[in-house]
Amino acid sequence: MLKSLIHRVLPRSYITARHGSVSRWVLGAGAYGAALATTMDHTLAREVWRRMWADDYPSGLARLAWYARRRFPGLDMSVDPLSLFCSGMTPPELQAMRRFLLRHGRVEDEALLGELCFISASAAIETFGTPDYVENISRLRADAGALLDRSLSRMAEAADPSAQPLAESRRAPTAISSRAGFSPLGAETALRDTLALLETGGFRPFILSGTLLGAIREGRMLEHDYDIDLGLFADETDLTRLERLLHHSPPFRCIRHECQTLILDAPAGLRRRDMPAVYKLRHASGIMIDIFLHYREDDVIWHGTALYRWENSPFTLSPCDLAGINPLAPANAEQNLTENYGDWREPKYSFHCALDTPNLALFAGPMALAVAIRRFSMLLSRPADAARLLDQMAAAGFIESDPEKGWKISEAVFRPSSGQGRGG
Repeated sequence: MLKSLIHRVLPRSYITARHGSVSRWVLGAGAYGAALATTMDHTLAREVWRRMWADDYPSGLARLAWYARRRFPGLDMSVDPLSLFCSGMTPPELQAMRRFLLRHGRVEDEALLGELCFISASAAIETFGTPDYVENISRLRADAGALLDRSLSRMAEAADPSAQPLAESRRAPTAISSRAGFSPLGAETALRDTLALLETGGFRPFILSGTLLGAIREGRMLEHDYDIDLGLFADETDLTRLERLLHHSPPFRCIRHECQTLILDAPAGLRRRDMPAVYKLRHASGIMIDIFLHYREDDVIWHGTALYRWENSPFTLSPCDLAGINPLAPANAEQNLTENYGDWREPKYSFHCALDTPNLALFAGPMALAVAIRRFSMLLSRPADAARLLDQMAAAGFIESDPEKGWKISEAVFRPSSGQGRGG
């Protein structure tokens, strides 16, 4: 696999370290040439160069590997289901990526249609508040509509008693295997150091998700985990102070942070709201730590990424035991894990965060529409889950009933408005 080859030549600890100008120039030039040969597009190659020169090796090399996988279908690689493949691209770069995909894919393929949805959602977010938003939000509705029609057609075919049953959707390899280089003992050290960093800085971190699961079920880090999951309550967190701490605390390195972008329909027009969601921190050992901000809203507490939102019942914090570290954790840990995983007492080695998480919720943003439509296409072999997601999309205003197709993308979803602004 291409990704495995990259990690053999360039270990993860090197990729996520800081690099001098010579290294950035040499590897950037090599990545530019490889991207140009793969995509035949100077815009896409320059974007890879830009990331390498900015010392963002993880994103630059991941983008290069992604292009190779899409260009040469025989080369497969692990794809992080939590990572947006086109994140951080400018509108011209997104247009170039769209052209690349259309040159090398079949429009009837669900995976390609899903990728087009993510690209148009990204473009709509990037151009919000400009005249180009009208075109991009219309394109998102068209892309999402094409994938929805395709999926509904397949669902109708499957309902025919004579039809062959739908095959289970192929899942990303990272949904069933740990991150290369993840060591439970190394993760324990990274957890101690990260807790010390945050607590010394005046913050109150707690464990969640896979890290909490390991603590409650096994009393240690999970052998097959992917990274360390920590949380902070947003209303207790000074973001300026947090970012200063994360960006200026060697040997840690903050690789990137993500916001969840909402497009809200206000009386004065559409309003954009970017909510900081997760910070990705690298420990000196190479262990990755995700620090999720948790928002208290109505009767739930939610956290998420640029793509997903997970909702939990309100919780307080209390210490728990994880290999003698005693971090804070949700006091209702078993309820919290049930909401996240369902039956969490039995190990699941094929758990997929986009398909199997019971508490996955929609949010009012273009990326949520793209994610929901792609998830629906992946759930057709699970009719009950697919029907539940249709109901959620209808309740969110993403889709509306249609006398011929059953459902269609709502013409009003994230509608352009002459009075729209870039509100925060």
